[in-house]
Amino acid sequence: MEQENVKEIIGRCIFVALGSFNPAILHPEWLSRHKILPEEEIVGLFAEPLKKEIPELGAVIELGQNFLVSPTQTTLHLKSFILNVTREKFEIHCEKRDRFPLMIDSIKKIFLLLSETPIKAYGLNFDEHIKFDKTLSEIAANFFTETDNIKKVFGDDSLVGHKIITKVGEATLTFNFEPSPVMDDGVFLKFNFHYDNDAPDTKFIVDKISINLEQAITFTENLLTSFCGNMIERKGKIR
Repeated sequence: MEQENVKEIIGRCIFVALGSFNPAILHPEWLSRHKILPEEEIVGLFAEPLKKEIPELGAVIELGQNFLVSPTQTTLHLKSFILNVTREKFEIHCEKRDRFPLMIDSIKKIFLLLSETPIKAYGLNFDEHIKFDKTLSEIAANFFTETDNIKKVFGDDSLVGHKIITKVGEATLTFNFEPSPVMDDGVFLKFNFHYDNDAPDTKFIVDKISINLEQAITFTENLLTSFCGNMIERKGKIR
């Protein structure tokens, strides 16, 4: 299903790892000390809290630093993405396609250092609100009517309904499709590429995440180009 001149469609990626994590380790000072990210990504976290006066109320609001670190949760609003870690989940939201390489590089560095972290699985998720030159009904018919074209792309054992579940390389792909609640005549597309881990460590992430992301993006954009037509508009940052 390789396509020539496929336009970049995917603009955001959510990385999620499931396992057992220690959120308190991932302090901005730890990221800086181990050079996980360029300093410009982290420096804003160390800024002094800002004070904003509201004259009409006679009040002053103090805006705190842009991070939270505790034994149960760490949330860092970095320049290029948001890192959120709990005891069970490690999650990065990246809203800029050109920052995907930085996201992947930081994931590799973190899990090389924390190599004994027990991880059960991870996912690469693309959530997009997009308007195409095909109508919602036309796209729905392309995806959710059992045709030879569907079987050719997804395989004879694929399950077709309001979602499609199939294998793509080493991943189990779950694809959801529905009308967009934030874009007139748009569609909401949700792709989850799920990778299970047989060993209780991080090696499978460090070794394969770069190629897995590349393959996931290629598959997704080829698929959307084939079934949805040309992208007219893509909803920007939604978080």
